[in-house]
Amino acid sequence: MGARRYPAISIHPTLHQPLFVDWKREYHDEFRCPHCQTGRFTAFQYRQNATCKFSVRCNSCRKEIRLTCKVPGVERKHPPISTHPTLDGRLQINWKQEYQGEFSCPRCQSGQLKYFIHQKNLMCNLALKCKSCRKNTNLTCKVPTQIFNYASNISCPNPLCTQLGPDGHKGWIYRIEHQISPYKCYFCHICFNPESKDSSSWVGSHNQLLPFCFEEDIWDLRHFYQNPTAQTLKFATIKSQWYRLVLKKYFYSLLESKVYNSVTNIINSQITLRQFGLIVEQRKLQHPHDITREIMLSFFDLCQTNKTSTFHKKLSDLKNFFDWLDLNTSYLLRRRDFPKIRKDDVDWLDEITRKAIKQNLNKIPAPIARHYLVQEYTAARTGDICQIAFDCLVEEDGKWYIKFYQHKVNRWHQLPATREIRQIIEEQQNWIQQTFAPDYSYLFCHFRVIRKLSYPDFPNMKPLPKPPRVDVKNNPMVRIIRWLIEQEDIRDANGQPPLFTGRITRSSRLQEVRAKHGIEAAQLYADHVRSSTTFVHYTPPTREQVASVDLPFQALLMNPDNRFLPWQSLPESLLKNPKAHELDMEITPRLVVYGHCSLDPKTPCPYNLYPKCYGCSSFRPSTEKLPLYQRQYSAEQQRMQKAQAIGAELAYEEAKTTIEAMDKWLNELLRLANE
Repeated sequence: MGARRYPAISIHPTLHQPLFVDWKREYHDEFRCPHCQTGRFTAFQYRQNATCKFSVRCNSCRKEIRLTCKVPGVERKHPPISTHPTLDGRLQINWKQEYQGEFSCPRCQSGQLKYFIHQKNLMCNLALKCKSCRKNTNLTCKVPTQIFNYASNISCPNPLCTQLGPDGHKGWIYRIEHQISPYKCYFCHICFNPESKDSSSWVGSHNQLLPFCFEEDIWDLRHFYQNPTAQTLKFATIKSQWYRLVLKKYFYSLLESKVYNSVTNIINSQITLRQFGLIVEQRKLQHPHDITREIMLSFFDLCQTNKTSTFHKKLSDLKNFFDWLDLNTSYLLRRRDFPKIRKDDVDWLDEITRKAIKQNLNKIPAPIARHYLVQEYTAARTGDICQIAFDCLVEEDGKWYIKFYQHKVNRWHQLPATREIRQIIEEQQNWIQQTFAPDYSYLFCHFRVIRKLSYPDFPNMKPLPKPPRVDVKNNPMVRIIRWLIEQEDIRDANGQPPLFTGRITRSSRLQEVRAKHGIEAAQLYADHVRSSTTFVHYTPPTREQVASVDLPFQALLMNPDNRFLPWQSLPESLLKNPKAHELDMEITPRLVVYGHCSLDPKTPCPYNLYPKCYGCSSFRPSTEKLPLYQRQYSAEQQRMQKAQAIGAELAYEEAKTTIEAMDKWLNELLRLANE
């Protein structure tokens, strides 16, 4: 017989060292089979993929006994050692040495926890298996972060958190891995920095207002404004030291002189000048007089992606800053640099949308619904409603009014309060009193933990003792009303989902007042000094209203039936003011020809293409259109110069032809007009 591929040698781990047994040499068939009690173990077998590779087989019953089973707990691949984090360090327990089987199974209450199990892909790797019910009990579950990172010397700054931690402190505070807010409360889940001095932070909001210090890089705006929407002005991100000092002096002069009624313009102006500071740092400027026209062009390139209105506002902020520095502003900022702003048409919610929103308000939290109803009724600006006082209901001569402060115009305004809106405000006052301390002075509050998936109940929504945020992304009322419109599939009269914003309630309410009571009532309701402000920016007439009034006059003036029309039959308003019914239509100057054509209407035009009309012998200019001709002439000159600069030959030839044609009659027309 040849040599065995796998010799009959078994290895047995012991507490000291492995034990090798050569069964071929040391075993002489002395073991009797425990299964049949008659045969003897004579044949050796080797299984390569089995845990116990060597076994011996009975020559009678042919059953096997394994020879290389591992001793439990000795040289295990995963030894039964558990690690437990504690406040003082890590505790390691060797269960094989220290555990004597004294634990009963917590599941069946009768069996003994005896066998060690290693669970490779589970969070709790080591477990004890019950001898009776065969269920596992984990031994190495991770200790939660709030246990081993517990900060016993810090209390929760959230005034609504009332639970006590293990040491009796307010809240359960523990450390987390976060650079800005490294601590978190286990009860109310807020994150904060206990060393923060920012007045808008959890900790800073409770700090007393310290004396103003010009040298600090964070200014508390409460020194200059009462209840500002943004409470800090930060300069730390401005790297250039001289530029930072100049900005501090500039903004201090603005704050002291109260140039702006609210902090919004201050914050926006600082954003612009901080962005300009990037150019200052990049070009390494050392003095305000180093600012040149080339620097301004670099700033224009930086603002290429801005909207027209945003870019116009930035240029205005820079112009004010340069005027304060006494620089040559007209050279740095040209008049042509300011883009023309075209204001969009006023948008409002139609009656169908408003009714649909009110019918579904019972599905959202009551404080949010009351916030919408009060803002919709008063037609107040979003910031004014967010900071409306708790005691906004006032009684004068037996009548009730809603009184609130208008931050934009810096004056008080009051509106008559109906019984329904009075009841809504009183319900909100009762809710505020039950939720916050008596010293909370606002009618509405901010909320946190508002998620779209929680609509419509929002069970995790928590009130905070501070006014609601004004911006659309963070205002609780605007966010929830938008979700209400989306989830309830609310659509306007055109079948389109309306876009709800915080300020749309003002124009919607004023449009409703104007339709029922007239423009004068809408002006008083909005507290506007001039009715034109109400008419242009909030309640312009609809196209249907313009058509119903103006189309009859236009039809009369056009006289399509070519009937005799005595001048006495013209409208009285037209006789008094010939421009009373003139429609102001904005048309690009290059797309229209001003004047008359002497050709017979039945004769086809030989050119039929602008701008060749101005060079045609049949064209008759009019002195009444002289300002329009001059505007066109100037525009064509600029167009020709630009086309020549960029090499656009077709546009250059077209503009040149128009200018040459207008030169033949424009000067003579100007002379006739001046006679």
